[in-house]
Amino acid sequence: MNRIAFRNAAVFDSRKGVLRRGATVLVEGERISHVAFQAVKAPDFKTFDLKGKALLPGLIDCHVHVTAVTHDVVRLSSQPPSLITAQAKEILEGILMRGFTTVRDAAGADFGLQEAVERGLFAGPRLFIAGWPLTQTGGHADARPRGAKTMFCTCAGLGLFGAICDGVAEVRRAAREQLRNGANHLKVMAGGGVMSPNDPIEGAQYSVEEMRAICEEAENAGKYVMAHAYSPRSIERAVGAGVRSIEHGNLLDARSARVMKAAGAFLVPTLATYAALGAGAA
Repeated sequence: MNRIAFRNAAVFDSRKGVLRRGATVLVEGERISHVAFQAVKAPDFKTFDLKGKALLPGLIDCHVHVTAVTHDVVRLSSQPPSLITAQAKEILEGILMRGFTTVRDAAGADFGLQEAVERGLFAGPRLFIAGWPLTQTGGHADARPRGAKTMFCTCAGLGLFGAICDGVAEVRRAAREQLRNGANHLKVMAGGGVMSPNDPIEGAQYSVEEMRAICEEAENAGKYVMAHAYSPRSIERAVGAGVRSIEHGNLLDARSARVMKAAGAFLVPTLATYAALGAGAA
């Protein structure tokens, strides 16, 4: 087991809200085993003197899209998986170098990228994947141009193109397909969003019965469901169907927040997304 001692570190004390200096942090294997502000004997530890620099544990990002190499979803869906993978390599390494050692991909990445990181082929964080997001016809991840019945796609699961499925039987099959391909969680589009101007942000998508079926399939496999939802109505319907985390939740109000609290659901607000989109459009 690797044993590492970081001495003369500055660590953040979240209880007091201050940065404390002079810390010694011991790491054994993959775990932080001890943090002290006095002399600590660690003779068999490899020692690093941080000389007052700040030391943080690995950060976690609960909502990323490591294959979102462009904001143009239609263009992304037509790119070959080899090109998306090549571009994702730089994104994964960038995430890791910013201090994030674990991320939850909110649709797009597949088990191949996951394995590439695990095998050391790519430098990147530990990756939890959703596979294809489940979307209804005309839903948030239905990227087909108006008038098009089908869409040519070579992405083989990479990118952000959704699995279009309607009705309880279809959503069950689509959910099982993502789970078959190694999804750690499922993603459902429960409402519109800023990236799909043809469907209203304040609206709701999928019937409660359809979302319940998706949540049941996830639960049967020991997994859970995250939902893209902005409006209070879409949030309350998703949580009522068994969704565990709400992604974005921009229009969350007091009532829908209480519904989430009662159900034990989590909110992942992704506020940085809109600043990035605005800067890209400027």
